[in-house]
Amino acid sequence: MIDFLEEPHIYLVDGVITPSVSEILHFIFPDKYKGVDRKILNKKAQYGTTIHESIEMYEANIKTMAIQEAFDVTIQAKELTYIQEASLRQYLKLKNRYNIDVLEQEMMIQFEKKYAGRFDMIANVKGYLSLCDIKTTAELDEEYLSWQLSYYELAMGKTFEKLYAIWLPKKGIGQIVEIKRKPREVLIKKLNEFLEVYNND
Repeated sequence: MIDFLEEPHIYLVDGVITPSVSEILHFIFPDKYKGVDRKILNKKAQYGTTIHESIEMYEANIKTMAIQEAFDVTIQAKELTYIQEASLRQYLKLKNRYNIDVLEQEMMIQFEKKYAGRFDMIANVKGYLSLCDIKTTAELDEEYLSWQLSYYELAMGKTFEKLYAIWLPKKGIGQIVEIKRKPREVLIKKLNEFLEVYNND
């Protein structure tokens, strides 16, 4: 049983506070956001969240609506700005070009009660069963994503045919970028290093 407390951003697995994939990534990349103003980070995070929610809503709408109607309803419901609308359009172009068929979205997962997280999307992409993460950053950090998606995959207990970033940079052209996975032994080693620090704090 996994619960997520929104305000403190805490995962509970069977009622026990459990570290998140984000916390492990912060341990691996301690300087990733060093020197960046907190307000700027929050603004970027809010922008990314809005795009994620819009895609999730569009994919839910498309099951019962025509493409244009699903698009219009999503824009109105989420009150998207022109730039956010452009990002959603970029996603639709990628969806069409790569035959993205979404199977599952925003599902919470955990690994042996050691960490928890929530992946963005499982989809068939060009016919490949894929685990996908949506990014709206100006630059794509493929090394960061390699760890992130690999930890999600480990928690799923299965190997996907592909790991992909669905990259929708603000004011940029959307891209699908294949991400290399980390070997299981590398993930476990780094997880144990993290837990040693986490449990002694």
